[in-house]
Amino acid sequence: SVGKENIYTSKTRSSVWSYVHRLWGIYYYNVDYSMISELLPPGFRDYIFCTTCVPEQLKEDIFNNWESKRGFTHSEKVHFCLIIMEARFQAEYCFALKALSSY
Repeated sequence: SVGKENIYTSKTRSSVWSYVHRLWGIYYYNVDYSMISELLPPGFRDYIFCTTCVPEQLKEDIFNNWESKRGFTHSEKVHFCLIIMEARFQAEYCFALKALSSY
């Protein structure tokens, strides 16, 4: 939930997960990728890209400045960061397993 209003963020969380996998070239037939544009504002997508693909370039202002229609709190932003890193780990793991199985 977001703030004190008990807004459910499950669609946003799954959109973050799917967007990270899409950045790594993993596509799912059952994911509606048009929802990503609706649920993840451009600043948030930039943050996800930076965190996922070039984490060495991640700076505090990128973390603090991404906008959201819902006004996520600092702790919720940290929670999204954890989701992003777990999704990236799963994508890397899939690529590692594919490399091992083709060896």
